[in-house]
Amino acid sequence: MSRRIAVLGLSGVGKSTLIGRIRETLPLIHLQASSLIKAEQAYRAQNPDSSEALRTGAVIDNQALMIAAFQREAAMTDLPIVFDGHSVIDGRDGLIEIPSSVFGALELDAICFLAADPYQVAKRRRADVGRERPYRDVATLQGHQEIAEAAARRIAKDIERPFIYVADSRIDRILELIG
Repeated sequence: MSRRIAVLGLSGVGKSTLIGRIRETLPLIHLQASSLIKAEQAYRAQNPDSSEALRTGAVIDNQALMIAAFQREAAMTDLPIVFDGHSVIDGRDGLIEIPSSVFGALELDAICFLAADPYQVAKRRRADVGRERPYRDVATLQGHQEIAEAAARRIAKDIERPFIYVADSRIDRILELIG
């Protein structure tokens, strides 16, 4: 089985950008949680939800869809897989922690948490007009990032996998895990 690494962090922290930089160095499969959920909805002949509907809808129920799509995609490759997801979702009624069992079902080798300056996260979110996200001030984003990091650490502990903290989009630690 190929290496499977999760890169978790807040929406707007730069996960996709970081994974794109890794991909320039190493061939890999980049699987995003929201895209997997939409793909599984389409596979099951359901109308795929928008990213906003995924964030504000049945977040926990959607994880079963994500797992099914991830497992199908993983079965079709020998390349390393980098999963781009969240340990917490900023839902309609507050933060929702994704259960550790979801990450266990993905058979991951490590959990990486990407952190960034909350001011930069807020700036990126404002600049990204292609996605709907709730407005959060810098202090709230700092608090959310701390909660998301604690949740990612718990997940790694629960599934007995290494936890890697990644700051400032440094790819060296992740390249070591994959390569």
